[in-house]
Parts: sequence; C-alpha cells; structure tokens
Amino acid sequence: MTPRAQTLLDTRDLDEASTCVGASYCPHELTVTGHLVQFHAVQTEALLGEVAVHQLSYGSAVQVEPVPLGNWVLVSAPLRGALTIRSGRAERTLAVGDSVAIDSYRPFSLSWESGCRLQTIRLPRHLVQEAGESAGVAAGGAVRLGLGGPITPTAARSWQAVAALVRQEATEGGEFTRSPLLTAQLTRMLATALVGTYPVVDADEGGRPGNVLPRGLRRALELVEREPETDLSVAVLAAAASLSPRALQEGFRKHLDLTPTEFVRSVRMARAHEALAQADPHSGKNVAQIAYQWGFGNLGRFARDYQRRYGQLPSTTLRT
Repeated sequence: MTPRAQTLLDTRDLDEASTCVGASYCPHELTVTGHLVQFHAVQTEALLGEVAVHQLSYGSAVQVEPVPLGNWVLVSAPLRGALTIRSGRAERTLAVGDSVAIDSYRPFSLSWESGCRLQTIRLPRHLVQEAGESAGVAAGGAVRLGLGGPITPTAARSWQAVAALVRQEATEGGEFTRSPLLTAQLTRMLATALVGTYPVVDADEGGRPGNVLPRGLRRALELVEREPETDLSVAVLAAAASLSPRALQEGFRKHLDLTPTEFVRSVRMARAHEALAQADPHSGKNVAQIAYQWGFGNLGRFARDYQRRYGQLPSTTLRT
C-alpha cells in the first residue's frame, strides 16, 4: 500500500499558515498568543473520498477566530497538549482523549496551548445531514451539534473504531481507496457514527432522550433560519415555540449556550457576510445599506463584530 498523506503546510510565516489552513476549513483570524519564535505551523492531509483527515500544530500558543464552517462538519481531538473551544457562553477544554464535533453553523473560537497537535476529521455537511435524516434526528431541519463529548462510552468506542479505519485507509491507501463504492459506504458509515456519537441539538422530541432539542425550541430556530430579516424579538420567538419568554430563554441557555438574541444576531451576521461577499462592488451598494438591511443599526459595532468573526472589515469583503 502506498501512503497517501501529504504535507500541506510547513511554515513559520503567520499569513501563509492562516491562508493554507483557511483553505482547508474556512477563513479565520490567526493570532500568536505565545512566543512568536516558537511559531511553526505544520499541517498534513489524507483523503478518503469526500472525507479528509488532518493533523495540525502551530508550535506556539495561538488564538483562532473562524467564521462558521459552512460546507464542513469537523470532529477534532488533541493528540498532544490541550485546546479550548468557545461558542457563546459555552467553553470546553479538550485534552488528549477528548474530542468535539463542530457543525456547519456554529460561531466559535479556539485557543491552542503551546505544543498542541490536533487531529481533525472533516466531513462534508451533506453527508452529516443525510445521516441525521436517516437516523431521525434531523426532521427536515439542519443537524446542529452541541459542544459535548460522546454521549456514552459505548458510542465513543464505536466512533473511534470507525474513525480509526477511515484514518488507516486514508493515510495508507488501503483497499477501500481502490473502490469508489467501498469508499462511499465507509464515509457514509462515518457520518452515521458521528450523529450517533455526539450530542445533536436540532432534532424531533422523538430522538434520543437527553440528546436533542425540544420541538418548541427547534421551531424557534427554524423561524430564525427561515426569516432572519423579520422582527424576531424574544416575544415573537416564544410565541413560535409555544413557550413563555422566560422558558424560551432558559431553553436556549440550557441547550445552545446562547441567548435568543445572540442566536438571531449570529444568523443575521452570517447573512450580511453572504450579502457583502456576493455584492457587485460597482453596483453602488455599500456596507451601511447591507448592515441596515440585516438589522445592524450601529455601524461601528457591526464593523468590530464583523472583523472579529471574519478576520477582515466588511468593506474589505465588499471590495473583493
């Protein structure tokens, strides 16, 4: 068997590292928070069909501020050192032996300790969505994942077994790589194992007990995703969920680690980003018009929040 892993990145240049890693996942802002002299980014990749297995290290401590993943779902686990992930009010530090699944929609940031080496399996969103629908935890909506680890030790062992087979086939060029049919079957099995292992928070109440978002909260999420440009006050969302405003807020905190307002703002920011990226810079449309369209009345705050999330000013997105 011929090894198939390749080195995508081996550099001490911060901009080169940000560009290369961003191409593998999503655009992000990369900041060295440790000793700059220790910074040395190394990334490898092995492919199996639509699935990629990456290993990444930065040498020094770094802070990563990405945009939501969009097309990808990631399962990441430190092979050495520790990593902290934050999303809204939720924060979790992963050590060797821990793992986390990150969905396509969640805003998040990562703090790497010096010497951390991370292994990540990258799956296309459509595979995870199909697996969620087949397992009955999507119900026609988006499969959204919590930041918790595997829901049971048994589920964790099942995931590790499937993931190990995928890593072996991808890195060593095994028999599965010689058959498109076997490759497709293995990658679908990986996606099925993912939704059976990690906490799904967007699902029907008929899904797994203690691991799904209640139906009322799911209706509120779907309203935000479907009509983010409309008036989405807590009262409106509570009515859509058939809950009291207080119960809605408690539900968002318990299941999503966000307030309803933070979730609405996150979705609107993503839509504003899409509008800026797709706008013709010669059409006369400006940042203020797009910001106002998506409910951002304070342009200074909008620019600061946008730059923190997307790593550039909204005017830069509009011009490129």
